[in-house]
Formats: sequence, C-alpha cells, structure tokens
Amino acid sequence: MNRIVILIDGNNFYKGCQLNFNRTDVDFKKLGSKLCESLNGTLLRVYYYNAHVSKSLDPLGYQRQQKFFDNLRSTPYITLRLGHLVYHRLRSEQGFSQQFFPTEKGIDVQIAVDMIRLGLLKACEGIVLVSGDSDYVHAVRFAKDLGCNVYIASFPLGGSNELRNEGDGHIVIDYNFIQDCLIRANGAAKLEIPSRRDTIAVESEPPLAPPNVIPSIQEDIAANDATIVDNQDEIISLD
Repeated sequence: MNRIVILIDGNNFYKGCQLNFNRTDVDFKKLGSKLCESLNGTLLRVYYYNAHVSKSLDPLGYQRQQKFFDNLRSTPYITLRLGHLVYHRLRSEQGFSQQFFPTEKGIDVQIAVDMIRLGLLKACEGIVLVSGDSDYVHAVRFAKDLGCNVYIASFPLGGSNELRNEGDGHIVIDYNFIQDCLIRANGAAKLEIPSRRDTIAVESEPPLAPPNVIPSIQEDIAANDATIVDNQDEIISLD
C-alpha cells in the first residue's frame, strides 16, 4: 500500500492561490485526494498549518478564521496545526507609527518536525509537501534519508526551484489540476481561506475606525488571549 500524508503550508498556499488563480475557495479533502491519486497512493491524512490571529486585536479576522478552522476540524482526515503571529510596528521618518504587520512563528518548525516524525515512525510511504518555501529543503533531505519518498506540490508562479528539485517528484498545481477542488462555481456561495492582513492599524477611537482597522490595544489585553511584549524594536508578540 502506498500511504500518502499531505502537509500544507497554509499561508504559502493562500498566497499561491491568490497569485495564480485570484481565488482561494478550496476543498482541502478533495485536494488531498487528488494529490494522492496523482501518485497512485491512498490518502492517510492532511495536515494543514496556519497561525491564529488574536481575538482581542482583530475580532473580525478572528471570527472569520475560526469559521474556516471549524470547517477544517469537521472534515475527515484533516488535522489542523496552529502557530502564532508576531506583529511588528512599522517605522516612519517621524518614528514608530500605529501600523503593524504580522509574521508567522512556529509553522516551519512544526512542518519540519512532522516530516521527520513521519519518517522515523515509518507511518507512510510518501509525503507531499504543499509549499514553495526553500526553508524546508533540509527537512526534505532528512525525510528522504529516513526512507520516505517526498514530493513537492507547488504553483506555476512563485516557489523555490531548489525545493522543487530536492523532492522525489514535483506536482504542478495549475488551474487544470485544482479546478475540481474549488468550492465556488460561477459566484455561488463559498467558504474561502481567510487572509491575514499584511498591515493592520491601531486606532484610539474604535467606533470611528473603518471596517478593516483593528480596535485600540488596551492595557488588559494580556489578561485575554494575547501577550504583549514591547522591546526597543517595538515588536508585539501574540501567543
């Protein structure tokens, strides 16, 4: 039996869908099954990796993301793995602004650890890494040394050639490949991958803030779901 495990780098996948198809409504169970079929394998499990946003800092983004995560959790053979975001304050000529941009923490480590764990446990015969990030090259090499066949699935535009070449095979996720896995048809109702805002703003007057602006940061945020750590680089870390 050729058992296959799919590892999906969620943020990388979202950006790839935007860049290549200008849409993000994907049925991940169908995608996992199709990737396995292309390798004449049987789907064992799909692991989907992403970073959660703060309920206190971004309630609208949190609500949309939780709906998406709940949908994944209720889907058979899909396991959700979560990291966290670090929000960095933007600098300007006048000093630090009230604009922040988020970066992921912990996702690449989780993917690399799971890849190696699957190899050590001999839990499957093949791993499909859905990502274009060259940071995974060494983990792919290690998993191959452990006896796993590792395949790279990525989009026509974007992605690392080094990573593609490191895999035992490469699956191109173009429109012809993914169209059967799309949820929406001609504008029908959809459940799309929620995006993280590339930049967020912190305002002092929440009622006057536009819909895409995050409310003000209060001193008691640490008592809720976010731990605020300020240093000389003005980095806000969210657990």
